[in-house]
Amino acid sequence: MIISHISLTNFRNYGRLDMEVGPSVNVIYGNNAQGKTNIIEAISVGSSVTSHRTTKDKEMIKFGQNEFIVELLCHDEVYGSDISLKSAYYGENSFFNTKSGYRRELMQDGILIPKISRYIGTCNTVIFAPEDLNLVKGAPVSRRKYLNLLISKVSPSYYDLLGNTKRIIDQKNACLKSFRGRMDPSRANELDYWDYALADLSSELILERLRYCSMISRKASLHHSVISDGKEVLKAEYSTITGSEALIRGMLEEDGMFDEFVSQTLSGDILARIKASLSEHILNKLTGARTFDVERGISSVGVHRDDIDMTLNGLSMRQYSSQGQQRSASLALKLAELEIIRERTGSSPILLLDDVFSELDEGRRISLLAGMSSAQIFITCTDRAFVENRLPGVITDDVDTRFYRVDSGEVFPE
Repeated sequence: MIISHISLTNFRNYGRLDMEVGPSVNVIYGNNAQGKTNIIEAISVGSSVTSHRTTKDKEMIKFGQNEFIVELLCHDEVYGSDISLKSAYYGENSFFNTKSGYRRELMQDGILIPKISRYIGTCNTVIFAPEDLNLVKGAPVSRRKYLNLLISKVSPSYYDLLGNTKRIIDQKNACLKSFRGRMDPSRANELDYWDYALADLSSELILERLRYCSMISRKASLHHSVISDGKEVLKAEYSTITGSEALIRGMLEEDGMFDEFVSQTLSGDILARIKASLSEHILNKLTGARTFDVERGISSVGVHRDDIDMTLNGLSMRQYSSQGQQRSASLALKLAELEIIRERTGSSPILLLDDVFSELDEGRRISLLAGMSSAQIFITCTDRAFVENRLPGVITDDVDTRFYRVDSGEVFPE
């Protein structure tokens, strides 16, 4: 899948932008604060309804306006067909909004798409931005976001599972707060209801996260080995409700069964038994923490606290790694994401590189470029000469490289 045209209406500093782009390398350059990153962000919002800069859609509406609209015209190279995508967000005073409050609208080929899970995955993108350089040392929420978005792109039903789980956790927390710090035995059935529902959903979520985290670890380890010349061993280990992973691995103790689980070729009967045992285990953990949770008015046990533990040569990267090592690990995670999407969907995702080359040394740049063959690429930078002179492999005779200069919210093709 490639993007051939980008249209923006009232997005960030763009009142209106129509931009034809090339099928290979697109370099968007200009001084800081001119709107380069806004184009990258718009592509991400148009393809996956997600911004790497904010969780609040209304922040992307141009100042003084009432809505933003991102439209992408894509071309499916496998089937030879064009696909139009529209991701819009309307304020209460928007001409396009017939309802009260803010409203998101998603469309494909002019047809309204009612659920995000049915929109994500049509045009996959992988974004690598300065924020991702903090993926290793940052808070767990950043690693959960990385994992959740990756799984959603290749398994859209996961997005619904994630939403349903979050809704139950929020409702359980509201129930816990209503106890006002003191357990009322007559109301125990209320918490039973939420815990039974949460145990069932969480078991599915943990199985999916463990599967993909195992893929990430294997692929990121190989990429990191290349980046470090084989001197360091990177591992990404899934951290979730205590005892859950041990239970799963214990039920997959026969040779090759865990690999079958990761590759999704495991028998459905075995998987169902694992899910049932895991759900029971999670329920015991939830009920065991009940008194503690009531006193504090919030769930202390659950998948909302999951993390990916990154280790280098057996040591925690958050505690013992240098900034250079953390950047290498973040790069390896992004390359693993790219590879997984490519393998699971059969096509290369579009790469969005937002001003990261200036943050990477030559060796890491070459490693990133080596994983980008055959993909459509969007690069932002402040200096055109930087790309032309310092990025071997991007500017070649057989690559259709196009340059766009951005100045005060206007784009000038060159």
